[in-house]
Amino acid sequence: MASSDKTKMPAKVAKESENCDDSIKGYVEPRFECPICLTWLRDPVLTSCGHKFCSQCIYSWLEKEGACCPVDSQPLKSENLFPDLYTTREISQKRTSCIYQQFGCQVKLSPVDMETHITQCPNKRDLQVQNNNSAISVESKLWDPPLKNETQVTNKEEPSSDWQQLLKNLYERIVILEQENRELSITVSNQKNQLAAMSLRNCNGVYIWRLKSFREKLEVMTNEPRKTFYYSPGFYTSPNGYKICARFNISHEYPDHFALVLHIMKSENDDALEWPFNGTMYFMLVHPRDSEKNICEITSSEPKKEAFQKPTCELNKRGYGYQDFILIRDITEYLQHDTLIFRIEVYPMCLRYIKS
Repeated sequence: MASSDKTKMPAKVAKESENCDDSIKGYVEPRFECPICLTWLRDPVLTSCGHKFCSQCIYSWLEKEGACCPVDSQPLKSENLFPDLYTTREISQKRTSCIYQQFGCQVKLSPVDMETHITQCPNKRDLQVQNNNSAISVESKLWDPPLKNETQVTNKEEPSSDWQQLLKNLYERIVILEQENRELSITVSNQKNQLAAMSLRNCNGVYIWRLKSFREKLEVMTNEPRKTFYYSPGFYTSPNGYKICARFNISHEYPDHFALVLHIMKSENDDALEWPFNGTMYFMLVHPRDSEKNICEITSSEPKKEAFQKPTCELNKRGYGYQDFILIRDITEYLQHDTLIFRIEVYPMCLRYIKS
C-alpha cells in the first residue's frame, strides 16, 4: 500500500512548442514559402489581396498565365505588387546549417544566402567523389542479358528462373488490368448514354435546346443555306409517348429569316400510339436578358398533313413549324456565350386536357 506521506509530483501541463532546430534540411516555414516555386521567398513582394511571392516568380506568372493571383484568382496587375521589406528582414535573420555539415562545413547563413553557398561549398566535392564511388560499386553489380548469338561465349550470370517467372506473371497481370480497365470505360460510357437517354424520355414534352457555337454554325449556314440543317436530340412527350425533334436552319421560303420546325421521329412506342398525331406545340426563343423579348409561337397540329402521320423512317421527311421565325439580322441579340436557347413544348391532345 502506498505511503500517505509520499511526496506528490506537480501536475503536467501540455503546451505548444515550436521546433527549435531551424537547420532541418529542406524545411521552409509556410509563411516564408513562395506559392509558385515552393521555396524560400526571394525579394518578396506583397499583393493587394494579401499574398506573398518571390518578385521574379509573380512577375513571370503575370506575363505567362494572365492578370490574376495564383492563390485566389483575384484580378492582379504589376501596380498591385509592393516590396515586402519586413519579410525580407525576417528571412535574413534566420540561420540554417549547410547540407554538407556532416562532411565538415560549419557555415550558417540565411536560407536565401545558403542556396548560393551550397553551389560553392568546398565540401561538395568530397560528397561528389563519394557518390561516384558508390555509383561504380552499384554499376558493377548490374546484370547484362546474354548475347543473342548462342555461339558467342559469355561468363556473365543469367537471371534466375524465379525472376523470369515474376516478370512473366507481372506482364500477364498488366494485360488483365488493361482489359478490365477497357471494360470499365465501356461500361461508364454506356451508363452516361443511358442517363442522357433517360433525361430525354422523361422530360414530359418540355425540352430546353441549347444550340452552342452558333457563330460558327451561322457561317456554315450562310455559305450553304440549302444544305445545312441543325437538329436537336429526339425527346419524348412522355416515357411511352411520341418522339419529337426540332430543326433550325435558314428558311428556304424567306432567305432573310431563320426557320424553326418540329419533326416526328420513329420510336419503339409508335405501334401503341394514336395516329395521326393530334396536339399543341409551343416554340420559344429565349432572350438572355429580358424575358419580355422572348419570341413565342403556339400552333396546333393538322392531322391531314404528312408531317403528323406515323413515321416510316427514322425522321419524318416533313416538318411543321415557322419558316419566318426570326430575322437573321436580329439573331445576335439572343446570343449568350455564343449559344441560342430554345424551349420546345409538345402536348398530345389527351395530355393537353389533363394539363389544363
